[in-house]
Formats: sequence, structure tokens, C-alpha cells
Amino acid sequence: MEAKPARPSAADAHVDTHIDTHIDAHSSGAPPGVAHPNGAAIARYVAGAPARPLPPEVREAARLCLVDWVAVCTGAQAEGAAAIVRSVAQALHTRGRSTLLLGGEAAAAAAALANGTLAHCLDFDDTYVSANTHTSAPVWAATLALGEEIGASEEDMLAAFVAGFETSARVGHGLGEAVTQRGFHATGVFGRQGAAAASCALLGLEAGAVGHALGLAATQAGGLVGSFGTMAKPFHAGKAAMDGVLSAQLAAAGFAAATGLLETGGALERALIQDGAHHVAAADFGRWAILDNSIKLYAACHLTHPAVDAARALAPAPGQLAAIRSVRARVGALARQVTGGKSGAPDSGLQAKFDLKYCVALALHGRALSAADFAEPLARDEAVLATAAKVQVEADARFGFASGEVELAFADGQTLSLQADPARGHPGNPVRWQDMREKFEALVEPAAGSLTGEIFDCLRSFGDGRGKGLATIRRLSSALQA
Repeated sequence: MEAKPARPSAADAHVDTHIDTHIDAHSSGAPPGVAHPNGAAIARYVAGAPARPLPPEVREAARLCLVDWVAVCTGAQAEGAAAIVRSVAQALHTRGRSTLLLGGEAAAAAAALANGTLAHCLDFDDTYVSANTHTSAPVWAATLALGEEIGASEEDMLAAFVAGFETSARVGHGLGEAVTQRGFHATGVFGRQGAAAASCALLGLEAGAVGHALGLAATQAGGLVGSFGTMAKPFHAGKAAMDGVLSAQLAAAGFAAATGLLETGGALERALIQDGAHHVAAADFGRWAILDNSIKLYAACHLTHPAVDAARALAPAPGQLAAIRSVRARVGALARQVTGGKSGAPDSGLQAKFDLKYCVALALHGRALSAADFAEPLARDEAVLATAAKVQVEADARFGFASGEVELAFADGQTLSLQADPARGHPGNPVRWQDMREKFEALVEPAAGSLTGEIFDCLRSFGDGRGKGLATIRRLSSALQA
């Protein structure tokens, strides 16, 4: 393991909006032990993270991800999956100083497992759409857990998180829908790469060791779409975080793995997309993927959000709801596949998040689709269920992950329709800090009370040199135990 070079200050370095454009999959000089161009380019990028200056907008985007991550973790404190995984993590009796957000300390890998699962329990966390990956859940979980264990600064953690995010985005670029359609949860595939890359950056690994860590993360890729609507889905994010930490730690100790798995036509691609219809793209770090991240404003599967946006905008007065004869939700093919074929009458909050008919009905009834709307046990509202029974979901080639349309037909023959393109929270219609404050307060205030505003402000300035962010997260953890 090499010592990490000092990070240049903003005053010492010219910062622009491009990332080391000389790093690409076809650069010469592959690092020792990494003889493959794509893997070599990614490994060099990760190895260079500690010394790479971050533009202000990238730092802000990373902080937005962190604030969102803390919010959804806090809001999930009563979720059964979170409590079970935290209990098992504690029962491993690992020794470490990484914070378990629901109470206690553990070794970094165990803390990453517990906190990564917690972050995805509400299905309210961010998504990088091109990879269809909930990136922050595993990558911030791994970054914070390992950063605490080794005593890294907040500045180093911010840089490591960005390196992890960018790595996950490059490996998964353009493959998210293809992987999901073939039954794999993209977060369990590409989130592992991000968690491993962030962990490597924190440990200061040279490029050869990074290549082995990424190979280890790739060989553990997993998570099935068939588990959506169960506790296993958030577990995918936690396991990705844990495996990322372990992969980096093993590589740091000299563990060797296959280093050609991430190539175009390589073993990871061939395993996941066996028909050869889609390919891993050549790694191009010419722009910041994190600036194209999507933040959720509804606590349901991201694929439901365009239709929810449209339905909320069309929602009639309460007295007119019964006059709706039919509802047509026209969405992208993946949204139809994953969320459109459900019954409209879910038995649990976990199921409800993936039921587009039910989510559209909630929106038409003026509900915010907050975490409370999906709390267990799921409240049975007969009026909402009656509306959901009128919803038909159609795949429409005009729409994709971030777009859709809802049409209402009334008993008197009147029709109303509206498209959402892009839905709120996506690039082109992004979340602002005020939107994030409102989401944060709704999720955190029940636990933190009057401290909520102070916690938000400290997290928003994470990595500014004052070192208040980690202390704030520990204070919040103490409040969640009370």
C-alpha cells in the first residue's frame, strides 16, 4: 500500500469541470498486474483520487448525496430489515470504531453492511439512471465506515466517495436497464464497484492493487430483481457496501483477482448480458457523472415517479375522484416490467413501493408518497384501492426511465392528460437544496427534534475543513438509540 499524497487546496490547483480527460480505456502504460485497457483506466483514475481536486459543483453534488443518505437512513430507523441486519452485524462481534447508525460500533465491513442496508430500506435514496443504480446507499456506507476505521479526514472521504460514484457510473453506464431486464439488481452489481473504488481511494492503493479490488468486487456481483418488494432488496445495497470494503482490504493485503472482468466483451458483461445485445462502454472520465445523479422526492421505486408527477398535477378535487372512469399510465418498458404488472392492492408497504397502479392512485388522492404512506403495517384505504383498480399501465416507446404520461377519463366523457418529462429530481428538473431541506426535515425531525436544522447545516458543509460532519453523524446515531 502506498501512502496517500496530500490533497492540493483550491488555492493551489486550477479546478475545471472535466476529469483528467487523458485517462481513457485506450491509454498506454497499463499499471503492473492490470493488463486490460478498461480496467487499467479505471484503476488509474481511482488511484489518483486522493490528489484530484474537485470542482465546487462536484463537491456540492457529493454533499447533496450525503445529506440525502443520512435522511433516508434516519427515516428507516423503524424498518424491520434494518434492525435485523444491525443485530446480526453486532452479533459478529467484530472489533472496530465504525458507527452503526442504529447504535454501537463495529469493524468497517460490518458497519457498511448494516448502514448500507438501512440506507435502502425506504427505497427513497438516489439513483444514477444510466446505470439504474442506487449509488449512494452502498458507496457512502462503505466510505464512512472505512473512513472512520482508518481515521480519514472528511476531505478524504468526500474525494473517495466521488471516486466511487464515478467508477460505479462508468462500469454501469448504459447497462442499467439491460441488467435489470435480465433479472439482476443493478445496485448489487455496479454499487459493489463503487464501494470498492471508494475504499481503495481511502486506503491509498496504487493502481495495480485497485485492479485486483475491482476484480474481487466484480466476482461478487449479485442481487435479483425477483427480490424486489422484500427485505432482500435493501440487503443488496448493504452487501454491496460490505463487499466493496472487503475487496479493498483484501487487495491491500496482497490478494489477487482477475483483472480483465470489466472490459468490453469481458467476463462480467458476458455473465450478465448473455445475448450480447449490450456492452460495457470504454471508460471515459471526460465529465462528472455525479452531476447527472437523480434524487428521489417520493418514497417509491424511481420508475414510478414520472407517472406520480403527472398524477399529482392532474389530481382532481376530492369530490370528483369517484367520477374518474379510468386511468391510463403510459410509461417506459422497464417501468411497465418492474412496476406495472402489480395488482394495485399491495399487502405491505414493501410491495406498495413497486406497484405503479397503487402509487398513481395515492398521487390522485393528493398523497405526498412520503415514507409515512408506505409505513408498515400498510394502512388500507378503500378509496385509494378503488382508484388503483381503475389504473391501466401501458408500455410506450416515447417514454423512458424519467418520463411518462397519465390520462384521466371521467364519467361525463371529459379526458385530461399530462406528461412528465423529466420527472422531478432528474437532470433537467433537479432537486434544489430547499427541496432537500424539506425532505430531510420530514425524515429526520421525528428522531432529532430541534437538532434537525443544525444537523442539516453541518452535513451540508461536510469536508470543508472544520470536521463537524462526522461528529454530527455520531450525535444523530446517539439520538436514534434514545
